[in-house]
Amino acid sequence: FAQATSLSSGQILTAEAKGTVSLALLLTVVTNIISVFTMPIFVSSSLEYYLAKNYDLSNLTESVNSGQIQVDLLPIILELLFTILLPLGIGKLLCLVAVVRAFAENFGNSMKMIAAFFLAAIVWMKVSSSADDLNSLDLLSIFACFATGFLVHVVYLLFNYSTMTYVIDSEQSDKRAIVIVSSQKTLPVAITVLDILPPEAIGSRGLAIVPIIICQFVQIVMDAYVAAVWASIPHELDSTKENIAHVEDIRADNEASSLSGAATQGEITRT
Repeated sequence: FAQATSLSSGQILTAEAKGTVSLALLLTVVTNIISVFTMPIFVSSSLEYYLAKNYDLSNLTESVNSGQIQVDLLPIILELLFTILLPLGIGKLLCLVAVVRAFAENFGNSMKMIAAFFLAAIVWMKVSSSADDLNSLDLLSIFACFATGFLVHVVYLLFNYSTMTYVIDSEQSDKRAIVIVSSQKTLPVAITVLDILPPEAIGSRGLAIVPIIICQFVQIVMDAYVAAVWASIPHELDSTKENIAHVEDIRADNEASSLSGAATQGEITRT
């Protein structure tokens, strides 16, 4: 819940599901800003808890018992400030320049492809640096990563859908945007945090990045299916509020027509 939402796939899937794209964009910006301060706290407290319980993370029991492993919040927050908030702020300021804004509009797709290429290159380098450790992975471990990613994402989807349906009771287009975007977690920020953490706390970074990639793949496939199902369902009359409003409008129109007809009939009779 403390992780930032996905940077681009959430908006694309929201548009596919016929949701409110502007709301999806707003959620993406806000959650990525807030996560700069929530993620370090969540990651630090989680790691300290598991390490204190002597969980076997790459045979680090001796280091845990000696108190050598510590996760500092300040370096993580500063790194996220420079890698997330600073580029975001610079990009927003540059968009105020007409030439830069026109360039971004004309070459937006190309810039997204370049960014995706660099992200894939970072993942490739991280995984390649731990090629020996990756050879130790068995099929059962990979299947467990897929199953865990599936279950975690189901929990996100059910929690967000239930909240937007029974607690907030929002409009359908807004509900679709919030459920999809809030259920997705971003890969670049996760890799950034993983790179900041001390290696003695997480072991092999190449192994640690495998479940991140798997979960990213699982959430895209699952949300693509959800978006396709939603896109096939028209949402003009699929909410209770809209149904009630529609019925009341029809009733008001019928009453107005009846009164008008009665008045006209009365005029004719008097004539």
